[in-house]
Amino acid sequence: MFSRKEEEWYKKFQEGTFGVKGWKGRSKEILKPFSSDEKMNLKDKLDNLGEKIGREWAKDNSVRKIDTPMLQGWGKELLAAKDKGAETLIQEIDRLENEVNRIL
Repeated sequence: MFSRKEEEWYKKFQEGTFGVKGWKGRSKEILKPFSSDEKMNLKDKLDNLGEKIGREWAKDNSVRKIDTPMLQGWGKELLAAKDKGAETLIQEIDRLENEVNRIL
């Protein structure tokens, strides 16, 4: 169960704000160079990861376990993995999923 405020923050995480890409925009950027088949698998993995990260990040600062600097670092890591191909990106998404699971 999430509060109204958490839902608002979650929406900002997914959609972004003025000048800041949200998870959906960043995912589009990451998926751009891949074929349709690759995109389908990668998009599902990114969507699942984004749901988990976003729900935690949207919590009040006093209780959340994922903060903005973590998001920024993970975004850079995903962009770097994208440049190395689909397999590397899948490995990076899986690595981040494991890291997030440990944090939570």
